[in-house]
Amino acid sequence: MNLRMLSVLVLMILICGAVAPGEQLPADTELHSALAASGRACTSFCLNNGDHCVFGANQDNPIDAAMVTVKRRQVLKTAWEPSTTGEYARWISRYGSVTFDYAGYQLAWAGMNEAGLMMSTMLLMKTQNPAPDSRPPLQSPLWMQFLLDSYSTVEEVIASDALVRIKDNVDHFLICDRTGDCAVIEFLDGEMVYHTGESLPVAALTNNGYQDSVKAWQRGRLTNESLKRFGAAADRVGHFEPTSAEPAVEAAFDTLADVARHDNAWRIVFDPANLQIHFRTNHNPQIRTVDMTKLDFSCGAPILVQDIHADLAGDVSDEFAPYSHRAGVEHTLGFLDQYTRVQYSPLEIQILLRGMASFPCRKDAPIGQAGAPPALEGGDLLLPPHVLWAGLAVLHWVWPVWVMLTALSLAYLIWRMARGEPASWGRRLAWIGVVLLLGPFGLPAFLIARRRRRLAAEALAPSPKGA
Repeated sequence: MNLRMLSVLVLMILICGAVAPGEQLPADTELHSALAASGRACTSFCLNNGDHCVFGANQDNPIDAAMVTVKRRQVLKTAWEPSTTGEYARWISRYGSVTFDYAGYQLAWAGMNEAGLMMSTMLLMKTQNPAPDSRPPLQSPLWMQFLLDSYSTVEEVIASDALVRIKDNVDHFLICDRTGDCAVIEFLDGEMVYHTGESLPVAALTNNGYQDSVKAWQRGRLTNESLKRFGAAADRVGHFEPTSAEPAVEAAFDTLADVARHDNAWRIVFDPANLQIHFRTNHNPQIRTVDMTKLDFSCGAPILVQDIHADLAGDVSDEFAPYSHRAGVEHTLGFLDQYTRVQYSPLEIQILLRGMASFPCRKDAPIGQAGAPPALEGGDLLLPPHVLWAGLAVLHWVWPVWVMLTALSLAYLIWRMARGEPASWGRRLAWIGVVLLLGPFGLPAFLIARRRRRLAAEALAPSPKGA
């Protein structure tokens, strides 16, 4: 399995720049150029509502499939590429979260965790990723999921840059926490650049660099479509007066409508004070609400998903269904049918999604720990994650055949033992255990051992008289 092929897959989550259905680009076109040519757009902002802010995010893109996913606490997760020193990013989720996964499971486009940390992603063409170093890398959407799994404050998010390195990214991010503290994070000239506090005069972001957007807004020189969206969102953020939850959510939706483009796919509003997520889509304009206080984030609970366009309305907290691998693969392959820039086989998709859905529980791991220093899980891996995931996929595919062959081997074993020379019940049960453990390979072991015993008995038998 080619590591690079798996890593490039997650670039598809950078949907604010995805190529629209039917668009074709030369084979040697850089992915960044492909994203620029598509002209797709996103807008995010946060309305200051007193002791918190209400976060709004638009996705403007004709590729509009997505899953709303419940991510659990106390799950050990592993990235699939090593650092220059061979270290993989491994962490245990401290917080549960609800995310909007575009390209596939665990590949977040936007989300909020149960501590009230919220974030969304927007294309920024001037992005330059950090060079490989000793920090373990995380592809952009997996980096977002890592932050939602691990942190509760903007300060912690910024500090995480010393721990992990973002990779395969062409976006910048608006991130806010439960207290209303916000930051814009960009990756310029290979370094994390963040704006927060006094360097963040307005919590809004579109598809130009943040400093350029603020200057254009302050000088009234909104010369392109992205800057005009930024100006409209910034004006609304600046004029908003704190109010109760419902009017604040309505104001956020009004702002999203004001800056939405003709190809708007969905609009999301995060209310961290009430741990509620509201959203509507182009296929279902009814506003739906996920109340995170009603969700089970324990690692023993099933992975839950919901189609973002499901024909529902109102509180949909009880309308999630268990995640299925088949549905996850179909979702990602359906996405790839529309994202025509790159091609991946169903085998590659199955291996990646099978691996990420197999992350194990660690029920003894701590929950929360706001303010604790960021840390990754230690310990060496026996095999690289992509090798383990490929083995897991193969095991899943051969399992039905394995069970059938093991059953036939057991039946033949019992028949041969019943017809063969007498043997103790202990020996018989031992051979049954061998076949259960080794599957169909246990039967040849039995036959070889039986043949050796017979040959040994014949060798010890006295020769006939006169021979």
